[in-house]
Amino acid sequence: MSRSPLSARVAIECIDQALVLGKRHFWSLLRLGLIPFLAYSGVTYVFGGRGTPAALRLAVILGAFGIYGLLEAVTVSGAWDLLHGQPVNVGTVWSRVRGRVVSVVVASWLRILIIFLGFFLLIIPGFYFIAILFAVPTVNVVENLGVGASFARSRSLALQSVWGVLLAVGGFLLVAGGVAVLIPRVLMQLGVPHLSVFRPLCSFIWAAVVVPFRAALAARIYLEIRVRSEGYDLQNALASLPSAA
Repeated sequence: MSRSPLSARVAIECIDQALVLGKRHFWSLLRLGLIPFLAYSGVTYVFGGRGTPAALRLAVILGAFGIYGLLEAVTVSGAWDLLHGQPVNVGTVWSRVRGRVVSVVVASWLRILIIFLGFFLLIIPGFYFIAILFAVPTVNVVENLGVGASFARSRSLALQSVWGVLLAVGGFLLVAGGVAVLIPRVLMQLGVPHLSVFRPLCSFIWAAVVVPFRAALAARIYLEIRVRSEGYDLQNALASLPSAA
């Protein structure tokens, strides 16, 4: 089947559909990833300060990225179920992720490392890696693939739709990150004390708001690319038909 790249127009439509999906099922997706989200937020808040020794901070960073990988995997898996008209079942989704914990964590470390190296070297490669590796957490769980196979599969899916994926996923990350940076500055302008608990609380709330929408967008873009490149919608429809006598 010929591949149809993800155009800018379709990418924007996917963003709109993901926002609707994330809003409609916000609490279901947030509850699904609540444990890793709280663990990630708690670890980075307690040990991520400048007073933490360098060795401990490195260990915390690695642990936090691994936890965030689990957060992405479980919420995207839940969003994938929602896109197929199935309700989010916490036990069912976590049973999928539980069997792939090591693979998800290792893939998360490698993905973040590659993206950071891309930004550190020339910036532009960082955006390229964000695009071609966007589906790693999804295919790891949904398609039950290992670390190397997840990277290869994500690259294969995104390669002809880099600009569309970058517009959707990269644009969303830029907006989410921009708001996260602005929050403490706005609070400073409003006169909120630097050591006020209100500052980390606002950042925590914003991070929680982002989680369901990011998962919905990743799952929606992944689905769209599979439909365009593999005829997934037709495959799924045929698979749901009763078998012939």
